[in-house]
Amino acid sequence: MSIRSKLGQTKLAKGAAQWMTDNRGVVVAATALPISFLFERARVTRDQLYARFGASPEKHDERVRRVQEQVRAWNASGSDRPMCTARPAWLTMSTRTSTYKKDCNRIEIDLRDILEVDTERMTVRVEPLANMGQISRYLVPMGYALKVMVEMEDLTAGGLCMGLGMETTCHRYGLIQETVVAYEIVTADGNLLRVTQQSDPELFHALPWSHGTLGFLVALELEIEPAKPYIRMKYIPCHSMDELCNETYALSVAEDAPEFLEATIYSKDSGVIQCAWYDDAPADRSKINPINRWYKQFFFHHVATALERGEFEDWIPLRDYYHRHTRSIFWELEELMPFSSKPWWRWGFGWLGAPKISLLKGTMTEGVRWKLVHKHVVQDVIIPMRELKRAVQEFDERFEVYPLLVYPIRIYDHGEYQGLQPKPRELQPGKRWDMFVDLGAYGIPPAVKRGEDWDAEEHVAATEQFTYQVGGFVPLYQDVWMNRTQFEEMFDHRLYRRMREKLGAVGAFPEVWDKVRLQPELRTARVRADKRELPTEPPSSRATLPDA
Repeated sequence: MSIRSKLGQTKLAKGAAQWMTDNRGVVVAATALPISFLFERARVTRDQLYARFGASPEKHDERVRRVQEQVRAWNASGSDRPMCTARPAWLTMSTRTSTYKKDCNRIEIDLRDILEVDTERMTVRVEPLANMGQISRYLVPMGYALKVMVEMEDLTAGGLCMGLGMETTCHRYGLIQETVVAYEIVTADGNLLRVTQQSDPELFHALPWSHGTLGFLVALELEIEPAKPYIRMKYIPCHSMDELCNETYALSVAEDAPEFLEATIYSKDSGVIQCAWYDDAPADRSKINPINRWYKQFFFHHVATALERGEFEDWIPLRDYYHRHTRSIFWELEELMPFSSKPWWRWGFGWLGAPKISLLKGTMTEGVRWKLVHKHVVQDVIIPMRELKRAVQEFDERFEVYPLLVYPIRIYDHGEYQGLQPKPRELQPGKRWDMFVDLGAYGIPPAVKRGEDWDAEEHVAATEQFTYQVGGFVPLYQDVWMNRTQFEEMFDHRLYRRMREKLGAVGAFPEVWDKVRLQPELRTARVRADKRELPTEPPSSRATLPDA
C-alpha cells in the first residue's frame, strides 16, 4: 500500500506524497531511521530474554497446530482464493513490492524462534521467521555459526531457504539450501510433513526457490560449524579485471580455499579480493577492527583503502564481519542519505544504525516505487565464474554502477532431483558442481544522474538475456522483467509442477511466477498521472530467450 493510498486522493495528500518523494533522504532520517532504532532495540531485548529462558518445543507445536487449523478451515470454506502468509509485503527484505496478497486468503504464521541446537549432529532447528541477526547472536557466543550465515540481519531463515541465500562461504558449501537437513511444512490439506533428502528427495529439492508455493514452512534444520570469535581478513588489491577474475577463481576452487571469500569491484579495471579465516584474537590487539562501531567508515570504504595502501590484514569480530553490510545496506545508504558516510553524521548519529528496508518500503510513495524500478538498479546475476569478466563488461555498459558485489558460489547438479534452480551446464572435473559467481549492482546509474534517458526495461531485459545465454540465472528477490515464457525457460518447472500436483498445491497456493513478477503497473515508462487502469498483463514485446 502506498502513502497516497493511505492518505487518500486529496490535493493535500498528493502534495504531501510529492514532497516525500522529492525529499526522500530527509523523510527517512526523520522517520524510518529512529523507528528502526527503537524497533531493533526492542527486538534484541526480546531475543536476549528468549535465549536466557530457552526455547519451548511445546509452544512451537501449539503454534504449528494453529497454522494447521487455519488451513483446514480454508479447505472447509470452499474458498477459491489461494492461501499465502499474512505477513505484510512491506515487511519482507525483498526489493520487490508485491501485490498478490490482496487476492489471497492470509494465514497467520507467528513462528520466529530458535528451537534447538544439536552439537552432536551439528544442526540448529529454527522457525521460519528467525532472522540472521537473531541466529548469529544465539550461536556465536556458543562457538558455532551457520555454514552459510547471510549478511543482512533482517533476512529470515525461511525466506532464504525457500528463496535464495548466499554468503562468503558459498564457494565451499553452495547456496544456503545445500546446508538444509530438514524442512517441516504444512501442506494444502493441513497435514504436517518433515521432509529430508532421505524421506522424499523430490520434494526436498523442489522446496528451494518455491517461495512458499508448495506449503507453509513451519520449521527447518540447518547445518552449523565450529566458529572462533574473530576472522583474520586479508585484502588483496587488483588493478586489472583479468587479475581479479583469475585470482578469485583460483582461490575459490583451491583444496585449501579460504573459509570466507568475496570481491568488491570499484571500476572496470580495479577491485579488492577479501579472503578470511576463523581465528582467535591477535597478540597485537591494535589489529582488531570492530567495523560495525557506529563511528567507523562503512566497510566497503574500508576495503577500498587496499587499492592505495596495498595488501594488508586485520582481525574483525565475527558478528561484525557477518553483518558488515547491514549498517550501510551494502552501499545503498549513501544513495538514499548522501550525508550518512560523512564523519559528522557517523559520530553524531551513526548510533541510530541504518533504516530497516521494511520501513523504507512502508514509507514509500508511488513515485518513489516507480523511481526504484525505472531510475535505480538492484540487479544480481548468478553466472559461471568463467564468464565474470564478460559480465562486468556487460554491467559497465548497461549500468555503470559501482561498486559491484562478487560472491563465488558452488552450484550443484542434483540430476533427476533438480528443482527450480538451473543446473550447471559444465562441471568441475570429478565433481558434481561448478563454480559460479553472484555479481550484484546496486545504485543509481550515472546516466540517470546526468539527466539522460535510461531505459530500465531495455537494460535489465538485455542483462537477463545475457545471463541465460551464458548458463546463468537471476535471483527472484529483485524485480523480474522477463515474461512468463522466458521465466519458465530459465527455471525448469517440471519437478516443481509434479510436486504441486502431488501435494494438492494447485489452487491452494499461488505459483512462483505470481509472487515474483514485476507489477504490471510499474512497467509503464512514466508515472501515470491520470490514474487510469493499466492492463493486468503487459504485452509480450520481446522474443523468448534464445538457446545458449
